[in-house]
Amino acid sequence: MAHHKAPFFVCAIAIVAALLLSAASPASAQFCGADLGDLLADCMKYVRIPGPKVNPSAACCAEIKKVDLPCLCDNLPPGIEKRISLEKAVFVARKCGKTVRKGTKCGDFTVPLM
Repeated sequence: MAHHKAPFFVCAIAIVAALLLSAASPASAQFCGADLGDLLADCMKYVRIPGPKVNPSAACCAEIKKVDLPCLCDNLPPGIEKRISLEKAVFVARKCGKTVRKGTKCGDFTVPLM
């Protein structure tokens, strides 16, 4: 099976969550092309597990467009889906104009047909 590019937003938010959980300071952290503090500030509210899917802000979309997708997905920690909704992350990535194909893998998550 061909390896599909994974949704960078899914991966980026997962990395942000992982850094927060490990007590790292994302305020000035650069990782895979993204400023994790800005990404967290602008996007985390759209991928929290409780609540409905909500269209992302222009600021969130601007941040996720900066991310190196393969880099983030290669560094996605296992079990991150317990902390954020990867389904919402895919929704947000698509709303920001990113193509996220069925079967795309990022860490342990596989994108379903939506």
